[in-house]
Amino acid sequence: MKDNLTNGKPPIILNFDKVWQIMPLNRPKKELLKSILFSAFPFIFKTFAVFQNWKNAQVFKDKTFSFWSLKFWQRSFSKSYVIRVHSEKTNEISSNTNPKLAIAIHAFYPEIFSEILQLIEKSDYKKIYLYITTPSEISKSIEEILNKSSFPFQIMNVENRGRDILPFLKILPKIFDDGNELVLKLHTKKSNHLNRKDLWSNDLFNKLLGDGAINKAINIFQENPDIGIIGPTKHILPMYYYYGANALTVEFLSNKMGVKKSDLSNLNFVAGSMFYATKEALLPILNLGLKDENFEIEKNQTDGTMAHAVERTFSAALLVNNLQLADTEYKSNKPVVLISKAHHFSI
Repeated sequence: MKDNLTNGKPPIILNFDKVWQIMPLNRPKKELLKSILFSAFPFIFKTFAVFQNWKNAQVFKDKTFSFWSLKFWQRSFSKSYVIRVHSEKTNEISSNTNPKLAIAIHAFYPEIFSEILQLIEKSDYKKIYLYITTPSEISKSIEEILNKSSFPFQIMNVENRGRDILPFLKILPKIFDDGNELVLKLHTKKSNHLNRKDLWSNDLFNKLLGDGAINKAINIFQENPDIGIIGPTKHILPMYYYYGANALTVEFLSNKMGVKKSDLSNLNFVAGSMFYATKEALLPILNLGLKDENFEIEKNQTDGTMAHAVERTFSAALLVNNLQLADTEYKSNKPVVLISKAHHFSI
């Protein structure tokens, strides 16, 4: 179907990143400005890809508040806000008080992989099994590092394709076949297009693997069986603000899982695709049956790939089984999750 706004012509690709970065406004104000300009003057911006991305992402827009509501403006200018996690099973403790934890790590940078293992070794939680994916050319280096660890492990060699997402989907069936119900997804993150790449990865690792983090995450799952994913606090973002060029693919994948378009509004996701998850939360993504050919050849893309889309679709998969998204600071007596609108580590 041709787009009436562009008369079927391909949109003009215009990179606003540099302008976006130097603009003296926080992310909420930038998004509000974009919304006002694009809504008021679509005839000016209609041929630009950035406008098409914005238009496609309307499905994720927060429809709770109207443009004329005070709360709409309060939320528009705030840098973060909290939403309530609705769980009808709160405080039902699992009978398995010491479950196995599968830690899936995509290892592409050996030096960062060593740092991750050091954090895991410091944990007082020991019922851990490591599942490692890595390109064959560095597999030997990764295995040498693993042989010095105290945890059992398996290595799967994978092609450098689909970032950390496709390797995760490849090893996930093995994780489940081994009887694991809880998974911690990690990867040796380097966002080379950001000057803050080290700060981002360190913050993610510390919140997921820092002092007592593993025990806390497992306790959250056991006390709140309706929670399916736990992401690092301050890294859970509103989809509508951080959709990039991924909106149509996220919507397509969501529909394929049986999630209705109307259910996608107000969707939030875990930036960086590192999180704790239950088997029930991950099965809908695995059941999509994505193959190598669904993922682009690696060309250092910063957005708009299948990997970027699946990163956001993990949250949509929660809707399949009526599960909830929480963060690492979640407390059962205060069941809220922080949504960051001005993510320090994103453009």
